[in-house]
Amino acid sequence: MYFFLSFLSYFFIIFFFYSWHPLFMSVMITLQSIIISATIFYFNSVSWFSYLLFMIFLGGMMVILIYVSSLTSNLMMSYYSLKFISIMLFLVLFMFFVFFYNKGNYFYDNSINFSNLPFMLTLSGKMYSKDMYLFTILIIYYLLVLLVLTVKVSAFTKGPLRSN
Repeated sequence: MYFFLSFLSYFFIIFFFYSWHPLFMSVMITLQSIIISATIFYFNSVSWFSYLLFMIFLGGMMVILIYVSSLTSNLMMSYYSLKFISIMLFLVLFMFFVFFYNKGNYFYDNSINFSNLPFMLTLSGKMYSKDMYLFTILIIYYLLVLLVLTVKVSAFTKGPLRSN
């Protein structure tokens, strides 16, 4: 699984360098964040951390996506880039099917057994322990600052970002 996720990550990084449309670049960054979250879940076996990281990153990407789409609303994608996208999508799907061929029970992984459930619950509760309180307060403060900055950037009192 790690090999497949790292291959997809490298593939999307290379694909990002060949894209020139800003909206397509944001899609590539979002797909890259999904792969990073899946990798974190694969190594950590605790889903809340990867989910929280993905949701924070996705919120920031939505603000950037709205800003970029308002600036480049008239920029059209060319036929060459659409053909390139379809070829790359086909390659990713082909690699996905090759990797998961004859692995019928792959999604029902045996590494997660319910005998380790109390250990997993204590592992997820360590975020609020006495050792991690400074880190937790720092994350809360960071999210609060990001929320205030997002509201200030997207305020409608200044008018549109671009005039027609």
